[in-house]
Amino acid sequence: MDARSQRFWELHDFAVGHGLEVGPLHRAIVTRDVADVSYVDVTDRDRLVAHYAGDPDVPPDSIPEIDFWLIDESGETRTLVEATKAGAPFDWVMASHVIEHVPDIIGWLGELAEVVVDDGRLVLAVPDRRYEFDVHRPASTVGQMLQAHESGDQRPSVAAVYDHFSSAVRYDPRGVWEGRLPTFEDRIHTPDQARELLARSLGGEYIDSHVWLLTPESFIHHLHELRVGGWSSWIVEKVIPTPTYELEFQAVLRRLPRDAETTGQVDGEILPTYERPIWVTDIGSTSAGEALAQRIEKLEARLESKNDTLRQLRRKVRSQRRKLQRLDGGATPAPAATGLTGLTARARAAVRAFRTGR
Repeated sequence: MDARSQRFWELHDFAVGHGLEVGPLHRAIVTRDVADVSYVDVTDRDRLVAHYAGDPDVPPDSIPEIDFWLIDESGETRTLVEATKAGAPFDWVMASHVIEHVPDIIGWLGELAEVVVDDGRLVLAVPDRRYEFDVHRPASTVGQMLQAHESGDQRPSVAAVYDHFSSAVRYDPRGVWEGRLPTFEDRIHTPDQARELLARSLGGEYIDSHVWLLTPESFIHHLHELRVGGWSSWIVEKVIPTPTYELEFQAVLRRLPRDAETTGQVDGEILPTYERPIWVTDIGSTSAGEALAQRIEKLEARLESKNDTLRQLRRKVRSQRRKLQRLDGGATPAPAATGLTGLTARARAAVRAFRTGR
């Protein structure tokens, strides 16, 4: 078992109870040899194999048999509740890199709440927008989630499709972590390609996109706000923050009992701990850094001005020495100390202190 899979098993024991994995494709987190698990996907295995034929990243032999399909044999689309009713209720649900794609996150969480038992778990792997191709896009808001739910979105919205394809960038995970961020030159799609995909979406085609842009902090905040607002029956119970040089975080949600009060204080819920949205914190950090850089620039300018003065004084001192040498027959006087030397030393020390943070 690789390190990533091990983290999931540390979060939840999938060997206990009957579970459902959503959208396993070729990389199921929970396999049938170690757990009682069923799989739900858009369509059956044969159609998935045909759809991904020729894609070197999706080996067909790794795609499992799919138990429940969201699109039935007649081509009709079913809800997750309708598609999985033969296997429900489930003790747990596993979904890796699914939640960011669903058009209506509130509706999706609501459907999952219907198919799990009271106190059932939802285990998630979620991309952290700061460390993958969404890094040029702003974080999602609860208001956007409410809008998608109120609109009954069944496909990624116009905004989601356009923003996804106009802003996705090529990136180096390690470089992003170390502050080497992609530029506009790293955009994956051309403006014409983004507009073409937008037109196809407006024409009714389902264009898969990253709809929700999350971080561990915003995820905790949004799930709490949805619960206390009466829009969700889930609480965040565990979170593994995004490991250094990786691009996803992991979380476990617990479904509150159906007869419980869901909007009040709930034991075991992880609550937001930061004082302001992370993007505001980033702005503050940037402003502080810019102010420090400006102060250093001013100190260096002062230092250069004092050095100019010092050079002029030294030239005068050398000139006076030569005159004294001629007057006393060639003896060389001792160098004269100047108050400017001390001032320059202090200025240099101040610049070093600002640069090193001491």
